[in-house]
Parts: sequence; C-alpha cells; structure tokens
Amino acid sequence: METRYVTTLGKKKLEEELNELMSKRSDIARQIKEAREFGDLKENAEYAAAREAQNNLEIRVKEVEATLQNLTVFSYKTANTSEVSLGSAVLVENMRTKKQETYVITGFMEFDIEKNYISNESPKGKALLGKKVGEVAIIKTPVNQIELKILKISRAE
Repeated sequence: METRYVTTLGKKKLEEELNELMSKRSDIARQIKEAREFGDLKENAEYAAAREAQNNLEIRVKEVEATLQNLTVFSYKTANTSEVSLGSAVLVENMRTKKQETYVITGFMEFDIEKNYISNESPKGKALLGKKVGEVAIIKTPVNQIELKILKISRAE
C-alpha cells in the first residue's frame, strides 16, 4: 500500500473511526447470537443481515488499520514554499478564463472542495505538486484540458 498523507487531526479522525468500529464488534456478535436462536440459518434474514454487517465492519477495520500503518503526518506550518507541496496555499490563474483561485494542497482526510482544500491524490492536486511560481500545471479531463499558472505559493493556515 502506498504512503498517504494527513495532518495530525486527520490521523486522529482515523484512529477515532477505528476505535468506533472496534466497539461495534460486540454489538454485531450479540446480534448474530440472537439471530441464531431464531432457528434455521438458511432462511434467517436477521442472521444474514447480521453476518453481512459483520463482514462489512471487518472489511472497514482492515482498511483503516492498513491506512494507519502507511501514513505520513504533515503540518501546514512547515510547508515548503519554494514549490507547491503538502500544506501549500497556491494562487493560480486559469489560463483560459483568467480567473484566479487559491487552493490548499492537503491530505486525503482533510480535503474540502467548498473551501478549496484539495487532496494531493486528486488530479488537480497531483498536477500542482512540485510546480514553482510561473510554471503551468496541466489537468486533463475527459472533456478538455485545464491550464493553471502558478502565481504565488505560501503556507496554508
């Protein structure tokens, strides 16, 4: 599994999710036990539903555990400003529309499209990473190509 990036807060959210998932294990085990008491397991909808819930829970537990093992924590306060990197606030200009926007490059747990916090794993985030002031990031979409000129790089707050 590849390394994924999060802030301390993002890591804490994942750890809280894992704790919550672990606490649900005993509830699901109880539901399975109660459903078994209804008799024939082949035609027991409650048993099938409880087993499916248990399976889904265990899949998510494994996903979160694997993600936590492959995390690198970053801080906005220490972001590199010589090029676009994790934690950067980057002012860009759309070369076609001339519209300017500021994006914050963040990890997968903190992205928020409404606030222009974009994940380093997103197509736009990937295209911007490593670019310097004056360079152009090209984002290819199924319909067209977006060209964003880097105007300013600073640390996100």
